[in-house]
Amino acid sequence: MCKKNLWKFVSCLLLICSAVLFSMSFASSSEAAADLVTGKTDMSKTTNENLYQPQGNKYYFAYTYKLVHPWYDAIKVGIDQAVKDYAAKGVAITYDYTAPVGADAVAQLNMIEQAAAKNPAVIAVDVTQADVVVPIMNELMNKGVKILTFSGGDADASQGCKRIAFVGNTDNKGDGAKLAEELAKAINYEGEVACLDGSIGASSHEERIVGFDEVMAKYPKIKVVDRQRDDDDLENAVKLTENMLQKHPNLKGIWCNNMTNPIGAAQAVDSAGKGGKIIIVGMDHDLRALEYLKKGVIYCLQVQNNYDMGYKLVETSLQAADGLTVGNGIETEKYNVGSTTVFKDKAQEFIDLLYGSN
Repeated sequence: MCKKNLWKFVSCLLLICSAVLFSMSFASSSEAAADLVTGKTDMSKTTNENLYQPQGNKYYFAYTYKLVHPWYDAIKVGIDQAVKDYAAKGVAITYDYTAPVGADAVAQLNMIEQAAAKNPAVIAVDVTQADVVVPIMNELMNKGVKILTFSGGDADASQGCKRIAFVGNTDNKGDGAKLAEELAKAINYEGEVACLDGSIGASSHEERIVGFDEVMAKYPKIKVVDRQRDDDDLENAVKLTENMLQKHPNLKGIWCNNMTNPIGAAQAVDSAGKGGKIIIVGMDHDLRALEYLKKGVIYCLQVQNNYDMGYKLVETSLQAADGLTVGNGIETEKYNVGSTTVFKDKAQEFIDLLYGSN
């Protein structure tokens, strides 16, 4: 084949591959869209009554979070409702809501710098890795930029961070401990367990691990036989769980540290015909996880109040933009939205609340 014809063949092949990849990407996006959170749970305490009345009538905010993931959709529902409620009061709010594709602190740092260039009234960061992003946050604060943290990724004064306030779940350690206690109780406080520990450096994940470890230290008959980092990736979680099942035939339970890995663990356990025989506990409200909970493959989920994270973030952003500080207009340095433990009997109720009843 001559070089000219070879080049035509390669070009054609590349075009076909690109089309296939685009189609796959579009299909994945469409499937994800069908599972978007549209509502809130009964944990929500925020309402449009007694809202802070801003000094201005037009604001732009920049919010950057850890990674592109369905977990953050529920926060956005709260943000959008707050924006709608303020619009009814004559206050126009626009915002960017961006994240790296994966949990990448350097990519997040670049996003923070890009956000600052657009002169937002406030930047809010779900901190991926404090030692990487706190220096740029402090640099911007020193230049007069208002910085908040939100979601599960805080960085406070103990980490050298000058941020104004945090809106999110302040008890990640407690969530990890609660799941560990439920797991221990379900296996009668003895036997082999394994952990999918999430992402290295993610503060919420690391704090939950501390909670798990403290609980397990109380029960000497429970042996932690395997721990793996899944990096909040579903495919990794499935493969790691499959390996755990092969290596540890007497495994009685799996503790899961984020919203993704309970799904992966459940998929692997269910495929192995061990659904309900191996106790799986994990975090949050993904529709697939709730369906596995309803089916009995997952034993319990610790569901965070993401809606209030978003709603309260907007109100706190307005307060910070107007120059208010903690103790002088801003209610508290760390606003805790809380979480709740959901078992099989409540699975359908949470599906209906978050995703709408059919």
